Amino acid sequence: MAKVFILLSHERSGSHLAGEYIGSLENFRMVDEVCNPGAVRPSKHPESYHRFRYDYIQKDASYLLDPSRQRHVDFVGGFFDHLRRLKQPHDIAIDIKYGHVQNFEWWWCPVLERPFLLALAQEIDIGVVHLYRENVVEATVSSLIADKRKVWHSWEAGADRPPQAYGLPVQNVIYRAKLLERQTALYKEWTSRNRTIAVTYEEVSSGLEDGGEVEAKLSAFLGARPRRAFHPKHRKLTPPLREVVENYAELKKACEAAGLGKFVA
Repeated sequence: MAKVFILLSHERSGSHLAGEYIGSLENFRMVDEVCNPGAVRPSKHPESYHRFRYDYIQKDASYLLDPSRQRHVDFVGGFFDHLRRLKQPHDIAIDIKYGHVQNFEWWWCPVLERPFLLALAQEIDIGVVHLYRENVVEATVSSLIADKRKVWHSWEAGADRPPQAYGLPVQNVIYRAKLLERQTALYKEWTSRNRTIAVTYEEVSSGLEDGGEVEAKLSAFLGARPRRAFHPKHRKLTPPLREVVENYAELKKACEAAGLGKFVA
């Protein structure tokens, strides 16, 4: 039977670059953000989680009318089986963001307890590639600037325009960076019981293309070899903080006061 993996990450963590590498491996297919209707449109793509849920309920409304934990286990497991059938005979990795994990909960979701998705992944032996960005300030700034530019990926229209410097709301950057730091710490804890590998944005952005350690680590975990030397189409969009944050001195001072100084040193 084909193997299934989850690429678990947050925004601006290098997931498309990591996904491009995974999709380049022998006998592998990378499935984009299945819970993001902007990336995988439910009306067009059977890989969409929302499309699968719609079709599932159309076929068996008792999933909603007579809910139980076992029915939910069958539903979520059925979704992964559905993706496996779509991509057979290939192994697959599925891009799921922190912010989409709640889609897999049933009717009981204590906020700080381990998500159902990870418990089920452990139960049915779905491997997890946990990708996160160590520099949470850079991740936050990158997200804010992408929103301002309306350009999120290097292949999109406008990506080749030289980025300008932006004045950013410093306290909002601090709040979001500390929130991301807390979220990442929780997911590190939650995935510790899974068959998992942790990879950072910093490793991926600097080490995918040279055939080095991070490629070997991912290939070994996924049990697949590269088909050829990897030359990614994805490129980093956001320049260093000093260049892209107009009020960098203010941001640096606020980060140091908030215990985030190591990220702007």
